[in-house]
Amino acid sequence: MANRAKQKGTSFETSIKRYLNANGFLKAARTVLKGSEDTGDINGIRNNLAERELAIQCKNQRKLNLSGWLDATVEQASKLGKSMPALVVKRAGKGEKALGDTYVVMRLDDFVTLLKEGGYS
Repeated sequence: MANRAKQKGTSFETSIKRYLNANGFLKAARTVLKGSEDTGDINGIRNNLAERELAIQCKNQRKLNLSGWLDATVEQASKLGKSMPALVVKRAGKGEKALGDTYVVMRLDDFVTLLKEGGYS
């Protein structure tokens, strides 16, 4: 792979997918690039009761652009139908052994929906 930034992103996506698989989300899988029809970097995690799937977008960049990245994640999630967007952002200075310290960014409305569907009160 010639493009260093793409290689870094692919490596991070693969690490997150493996982390999710190791934590019981066995259907989590990296998606195929679809251009304007992208549905995120990782799909396959479903809440079957709510009939909702996560659309996960992964970012491994030094300069943060949370607003822009989250907007793109929301747009990609909309292409999955009834889905929940989640942006996963690598923390600087944290390696493979600290994936559990990775940031997850969501809109507050989506977070509240997730809590309600999870039975929190």
